[in-house]
Amino acid sequence: MKRKSSKASLFALMLILGVLVAVQFRILRTGFKYVKIQDIDYLYTQIESEKAEIEQIKKTKLEIENKVNEYENSENYFELEKTLKKNLDEIIKFAGLSRVRGEGIIVIISDGDRELLNNENPNNVLVHDLDIKKIITDLRNAGAEAISINGQRILFGKSIVHCTGPTIKVNNSVFAQPFIIKAIGNRTYLESAINAPGRYGNILRDWGLFVEVNTSVSIVIPKYSELIYSNYTHDDKGSEEK
Repeated sequence: MKRKSSKASLFALMLILGVLVAVQFRILRTGFKYVKIQDIDYLYTQIESEKAEIEQIKKTKLEIENKVNEYENSENYFELEKTLKKNLDEIIKFAGLSRVRGEGIIVIISDGDRELLNNENPNNVLVHDLDIKKIITDLRNAGAEAISINGQRILFGKSIVHCTGPTIKVNNSVFAQPFIIKAIGNRTYLESAINAPGRYGNILRDWGLFVEVNTSVSIVIPKYSELIYSNYTHDDKGSEEK
């Protein structure tokens, strides 16, 4: 009876091992699918965008930790209340929930009007959502504190930018060219993010698209106008488990 039990356990173990090997083999097989160049470009842009957002989150986290230490060591409650109100205004501003003004740049992008080469794909001289996303990523990496596209505030992690035929959808609004991108931040850094050699703005120019950059000491960017909600997160007011 014991030998039969051992055999049964061994059989079950081998069966589980076989299933795991089969699953792993399927994963390996599906891991080498053909990937289009456009998909690689899109994923690269998404990764760069996420990296920029992570760096911004790290910076914000450090600032919050410093503020918490300041609050914990404060004994003047009136000053603390004033500081909290000021910080709340700052949070609302940087969260994209208020209209903001500051120095920065204005980028105008539109389709190219050059003659096509023999058998050239007309899409080569058209503006695509991927182009807009890469410009946005470059601006974020250059320290842009607020960005809008055709008057629509870009909220990191919430805004949607994608092609809808000859137009581009930003949040819940659809726009045709030209696409006007406004960014608030250090004018020199932001301009270099578009115009410096090898930057994506110059790559678009090389393809024949129209890209113009203007600096300004006073740019106004509206607040994010869409509803903000979460699908998977909720308040946890129960246990202290981490």
